[in-house]
Amino acid sequence: MMNLLVLRERLKSLYQKSEMYINPIAKFLMAFIIFSCINQTIGFDERLDKLVVVVLLSLVSAFLPVSIIVLLAAILMIGHIYFLSKVLSIITILLLFILYFLFLRFTPNLGLIVLAVPVLFILKIPYVVPIILGLVCTPVSIIPASCGVIVYYFVLVIKNTAITSNNIGIDDTLQLYTLVVNSLMNNKQMLLSIVVFAIVIIAVYLVSKLEFDHIFDIAIITGLTVNVLGFLIGDLMLDVSDKIVEMILGTIFSTIIVYIFQFFRLTLDYTAIEKVQFEDDDYYYYVKAVPKINVTVPEKNIKRINRRSAIGDTEKLDEVIHASKTNRYADQVENRTDKEYEDDDYRNDDFDNEE
Repeated sequence: MMNLLVLRERLKSLYQKSEMYINPIAKFLMAFIIFSCINQTIGFDERLDKLVVVVLLSLVSAFLPVSIIVLLAAILMIGHIYFLSKVLSIITILLLFILYFLFLRFTPNLGLIVLAVPVLFILKIPYVVPIILGLVCTPVSIIPASCGVIVYYFVLVIKNTAITSNNIGIDDTLQLYTLVVNSLMNNKQMLLSIVVFAIVIIAVYLVSKLEFDHIFDIAIITGLTVNVLGFLIGDLMLDVSDKIVEMILGTIFSTIIVYIFQFFRLTLDYTAIEKVQFEDDDYYYYVKAVPKINVTVPEKNIKRINRRSAIGDTEKLDEVIHASKTNRYADQVENRTDKEYEDDDYRNDDFDNEE
């Protein structure tokens, strides 16, 4: 666990030092994935389906606000549909305007969710969105999540009506509009996804506000359970049991991603909880404080040793050893007793007599 915490702090430190470079790269990758998924799903126009176009749009998005990515994605989608049918492109524009003026303008900061949901549906892990929104947002985030679900299933409807729309002219716009709207309204899988996502967001949000230890872990498990039960019951009622295994595996993988997100977002130390009481003129407070786990990244100090410094250190060491021996000998001489001096004089006299 300590190694993971050290790794997290190092990554945070790296991001803080290189934020001006990492953000454009992250935007580029995000835009590249979004535009590639759009081309993969409704790539009707071969001119827009080229890698060069995707790379150029991603490069432009890397240095612009996130809202521009949403706009470019909408334009790319309309361009593909326009190549297929002018009537369907008009219907697409009307739908996007309705979603914006009725819903998205109330949550402008969450507009990217509208793109994230369809992309994650294509990647088979859309269940990441409601759990994360329940952790970090309020139930208002149900609006962009629902809009994202509508956009995804609208694209599927467009694909399914592609063949029919080829022989329909402008005069039959009402007929085609009715066909698309009915296909959306009668899409029970779309309605099930909207309802389950809303329930998951509310459940995770309410549980995360409770005062229990490890409450965020409990909230994530709650979202996992509600999501599986909701789609399991709905899929059985809609008789689409072939998607149950895919849904369960996708939910488990989505939960792992949410745990990684929560680890980097907030990690608490429940072994060092403190309870504080204080008062002011109007209230008396009982506060429970749970500290965040913050570790200090160990620093490596490297000392360079060259030949000259090594020789100098050796000479200093020899001087110290010689001084130590001299001092020790002086101490021995100073501490000698009178008896020892008499013995030395006696030995010296004997030596002189022998000579």
